[in-house]
Amino acid sequence: MESQTKFEYESPAFTKLSHSQWTDYFLSVPIDESELGVITREIEILKPEVRELLSSHGDDETSKRKVLLIQLLLSLGLASYFENEIKDILEHAFRKIDVIIGDEKDLSTISIMFRVFRTYGHNLSSSVFKRFTKDDGKFEQSLTGDAKGILSLYEAAHLGTTTDYVLDEASRFTSSHLKSLLAGETCQPHMLRLIRNTLYLPQRWNMEAVIAREYITFYEHEEDHDKMLLILAKLNFKLLQLHYIKELKNFIKWWMELDLTSKWPSQFRERIVEAWLAGLMMYYEPQFSGGRVIAAKFNYLLTILDDACDHYFSIDELTRLLDCVERWSPGGVDTLGDISRTVFKLMLDVFDEIESGVRSKGSSFHLKEMLEELKTLVRANLDLVKWAQGKQVPSFEEHVEVGGIALTSYATLMYSFVGMGETIGKEAYEWVRSRPRLIKSLAAKGRLMDDMTDFENDMSNGIAANAINYYMKQFVVTKEGAMLECQKMIANINKIINEELLKTTVVSPRVLKQALNFGRLLELLYTKSDDIFNCSEGKLKEYVVTLLIDPIRL
Repeated sequence: MESQTKFEYESPAFTKLSHSQWTDYFLSVPIDESELGVITREIEILKPEVRELLSSHGDDETSKRKVLLIQLLLSLGLASYFENEIKDILEHAFRKIDVIIGDEKDLSTISIMFRVFRTYGHNLSSSVFKRFTKDDGKFEQSLTGDAKGILSLYEAAHLGTTTDYVLDEASRFTSSHLKSLLAGETCQPHMLRLIRNTLYLPQRWNMEAVIAREYITFYEHEEDHDKMLLILAKLNFKLLQLHYIKELKNFIKWWMELDLTSKWPSQFRERIVEAWLAGLMMYYEPQFSGGRVIAAKFNYLLTILDDACDHYFSIDELTRLLDCVERWSPGGVDTLGDISRTVFKLMLDVFDEIESGVRSKGSSFHLKEMLEELKTLVRANLDLVKWAQGKQVPSFEEHVEVGGIALTSYATLMYSFVGMGETIGKEAYEWVRSRPRLIKSLAAKGRLMDDMTDFENDMSNGIAANAINYYMKQFVVTKEGAMLECQKMIANINKIINEELLKTTVVSPRVLKQALNFGRLLELLYTKSDDIFNCSEGKLKEYVVTLLIDPIRL
């Protein structure tokens, strides 16, 4: 079918990031509600064909083909439609994995199977790659002629844990060769584009919606592509794009009705589209459309709180705000200044509105746990304000821990649960509050990445509260030495995250996926030392155009 909604844009509209530069544009984009229904029906017609491919019975080779199909569905953004089938396939296949893999010598096949099993929580041993290495542990040079195999191995290496030493070597081997392929331009253009995108961010750490959009373009140029799967992937992405535009319009209207612009100092950011985009990073599927709007409202609130702490609040003012948050009552607002009073009112309004909306749908709203996390967040920000002003000097480790809270790591993850309804129980909120190693690692990663990005700006503004600054002083090293050590810490944290995701926990796989998605959010925000949340050009503009503006041709 042909798309009826066309998206046109003028690039000059995207040249500045001062105040909500995209809001007028997205408010003017028309949405045809009937098109949503038409696309949904066409998707429902095609889904049984994929389900039949997944449910077909056969020998070990059939099991192998189904696992490879699962990775294709993941890349095309279709796997969420077939979660039950995928769960059954992988549980069955993992029980006889040694037989299925056997003496398989194809690098791409082994790499893809490794990725799929680990992605779904099955701890397939990295020893499967030793069949491709020499006695000294180095990978066979003959593999360099297999571009797709090398790319698949590179992707697999990003699922390594602290004990997967063969994957450390795999990462060095593949990244070097992939860069050579780019320089030599010996591959087809669509393959070079995929390699370039993967070197920037591998699938493990990229946003699922971005992965799908980029891979659809790649897959369409593959000579052996499955036409039915390609059509389904395009229909699905078009459906997502329409949902995204619709919910973004609703969020922008909500923000405009708040009419807060005139009340904020000039340093406060109006990151409306960016706040919604951060919600999209936490979940991309169409059924979480309402959840993304809820997440966007929380993200906007947390952004305003962060700006107030960075640019406005004195220690005394933030202490008074914390007192109001602790009591969670409008009764104490008379003690607050104009800005902090408006911030606190925004907190009350956002929580009340979302609580009413969630409960009107018969869903649970875990207010107690969410408020406790907000209180913890404000306390952490108070510590950072004291440190930034030199009133106290923490250790590097203390700053990373408290700073991880202030970065909203725990709050962002917990608040993402709200829009997922009854699929997420109270134990998920309690789990975040218990500070498991997985979430503490993510918080530390976020603090380190943010501080590395902001170091020069913080120092020029006289802000002492920065991990690089504290590391330099505590361990008596240069800025370059501190940066290098923090980069090593982040690489090790990624391995710990992978390790923790493979362990049995009290929470569901979907909750664990939310934790992984928060890790992806951090990578998207800070990869290449570029804070895309605050930059109108570069990757932020690219994501907005790719996901929301450029039409997908059906």
